[in-house]
Amino acid sequence: HLSSVMAKKFSPIEMKNCQDQADFKSQPLALPIRQKSLLCAYLWGFPLGMIGAHRFYLGQSLLGLAYLLSGGFFGLAWIYDLIFMSSLVDKVNRRLADPSSRPVYDLMDAYTLCLSPAGLCFGLHQFYLGRKGFGTAYCFTWGMFGVGWVLDIFRLPKLVADANKRAIEIEKNPELKFKKQPKTLDDAYVTWIFGFLGAHHFYLGNIGFGFAYFFTMGMFGVGWLVDFFRMPILVKRANDENPSPEKYLDDAYILTFPLGMLGLQHFYLGRPGWGITYMFTLGLFFFGFLIDLVRMPYLVREVNQAMRERQNFVGVIVDANAARHASYHSGVDGDIRKLPLINDNTTSVQYPVNPYPLPPPIDTKPPSYGSTY
Repeated sequence: HLSSVMAKKFSPIEMKNCQDQADFKSQPLALPIRQKSLLCAYLWGFPLGMIGAHRFYLGQSLLGLAYLLSGGFFGLAWIYDLIFMSSLVDKVNRRLADPSSRPVYDLMDAYTLCLSPAGLCFGLHQFYLGRKGFGTAYCFTWGMFGVGWVLDIFRLPKLVADANKRAIEIEKNPELKFKKQPKTLDDAYVTWIFGFLGAHHFYLGNIGFGFAYFFTMGMFGVGWLVDFFRMPILVKRANDENPSPEKYLDDAYILTFPLGMLGLQHFYLGRPGWGITYMFTLGLFFFGFLIDLVRMPYLVREVNQAMRERQNFVGVIVDANAARHASYHSGVDGDIRKLPLINDNTTSVQYPVNPYPLPPPIDTKPPSYGSTY
């Protein structure tokens, strides 16, 4: 019987059906998506809607928490949900059926969380948009003393659009989830409200300045006020993908006045010896502090020039070692001074002029002392 089956010639249609069955069996079975029921939503919403039970049923935990803390926004949002419950359930079911067909974050939900007392006290709209840092800050500061919460009412469409854009980019490239998010000017100004504690510097990644402001109340308020006007420059520097290690004159002056007598500007410029000296002598008895106000541009320029020279020197050493390493493996002479330069405009090979010629070879032949007897 087996030989007869093996000898049987199948038609192309039969072979295609067998292949389709094999492909179907090899595919994993997809579990059916359990959609939400309108009847269940009404059953949860009518007796317990003021504490957000129907929102918890629909998978909207943050909205449920907001209803729980505000009594369904004093009953107004609860009545609205009872009227438009069918549209809420349809929207949730569409999201469950095809998550890629809709934006990740909804503007109406964001406004619902923001305008609730929970949005003011706990920053639930920030947590909803995935901004956990701002949400935590709002929890401990009552929405930045209410100022940040008021600003969020006007800038919430932008926040939702940015959150949706980032979610789509992460869906296309999951590695972007671990990439540093660019800093925005409006967020920097919101954190500036607590700038006397260095909040905007912590947000921008300037940890050293953040601690300096934290322990000095924003350089006694002077640095905090100046940062309001130079905030666009700070945000631009924070978003630079290739930040320069050089020092900035405005940062040096912020540290010089009014606490230059403690040598903060010298610590910033990488001169710890001068910084310690200023700390124990009150800026060399105040005269050094006054002189630094005048010579600060020269100090910053000198430090940056020395830094560039060190980088160039290290780069030359690295290039020379790489050339010698490559020549060692390729069998070519490893003297970097003998490597030719190829001109892009011509096909000729130009050899560089050696500014440091090699010393003459040492004659190892023993000297001759005339004829021997």
